Amino acid sequence: MNNPETLRGLNFVHFKEKKSIHLRRRIKLLHLLLNLIIYHFVIKHMKILLCALLMCSFFTVVAQTDNIETEINNQVWLPFIKTYSSMDAIGFMNLHSRDLLRVPVDSKKIYNYEEYSLNNQQSNEYNFRHKRHQTIEFSFEERVHNETAAFETGYYKVTSTDSNGKSSTFYGKFTVVLRKTDDRWKIVLDSDTSKNITESMFLKGKKL
Repeated sequence: MNNPETLRGLNFVHFKEKKSIHLRRRIKLLHLLLNLIIYHFVIKHMKILLCALLMCSFFTVVAQTDNIETEINNQVWLPFIKTYSSMDAIGFMNLHSRDLLRVPVDSKKIYNYEEYSLNNQQSNEYNFRHKRHQTIEFSFEERVHNETAAFETGYYKVTSTDSNGKSSTFYGKFTVVLRKTDDRWKIVLDSDTSKNITESMFLKGKKL
């Protein structure tokens, strides 16, 4: 027969083992619950973090694009308007690369830098002799850039005033490629056409 003291001892050991098993199960459940809480917390905040990163990336790209456009405006388009209106042939040609291709599509011609420079000088001399004045305005359709190259399309409005004060206006569409060299943007391709271009098209563009 088993000794009662021995039986009590065995029962106590068995009780301790069962208690230990229950304790380990509870610890595992707590670990599982804690892991689930951490997982949901991370997922929730990862979504917020991802959205924040995407927003930062978007605004960074927008800011970079705005900076490039501002730089091109200040280095090319605003001086273009000024030198065109003042008939400053030298200042005007300085906005263009020596590798320039000038394509007046309606004339079916392609000019290099020297040929285009000569045409501008002759045009300015004619305007000076006949006391004609001219102004130009731009509106943009597409402006695509990276850090060293740009592709831009849009419309222009030229107003010419003769010696009697009579004004005439015509519109055209331009396509321009620019390249940045030595921290300066310059025009390397300039093509335009005035066929079927209207004031309403010019007004739809984004004004400079």
